[in-house]
Amino acid sequence: MWDESARAAFTELLPAGHPFPEPWYALIEDGAVSMLMAEEDGELLGFSACGESRDEDAARSVGVLRSFFVAAGHWREGVGRALMAAALELLRGRGCAEATVWSFAANERANAFYEKHGFTRDGAERTEAAWADLLEVRYRRSL
Repeated sequence: MWDESARAAFTELLPAGHPFPEPWYALIEDGAVSMLMAEEDGELLGFSACGESRDEDAARSVGVLRSFFVAAGHWREGVGRALMAAALELLRGRGCAEATVWSFAANERANAFYEKHGFTRDGAERTEAAWADLLEVRYRRSL
């Protein structure tokens, strides 16, 4: 599911032939992260991983959505909305007062989704070699 969703969302953003990183193992093994999954009749529709922020400038009260994906065939069906609500509630339960999420600056669909859910850009930017050094921007919201 992740591969299908990532390819649908990021293929146009990445240089031709750039490999897609595999985030699953690192997320599953990280005790600071909780995984949420949406499924219907045994089909995985989406997942979110959230927990402690790894950003150097983050206060202890800041949680992060480390990964957020919905199967491409289920975009705009409410899966993302339900996952977002559950992830934000989980972060509140961990004592977080704010949540952040990193997104590609050029990923207009995802950025509109985050903005619809109360996130705004906070000015932080980064690039990662695993993602072809595409510009990423950080979004933040109060919980």
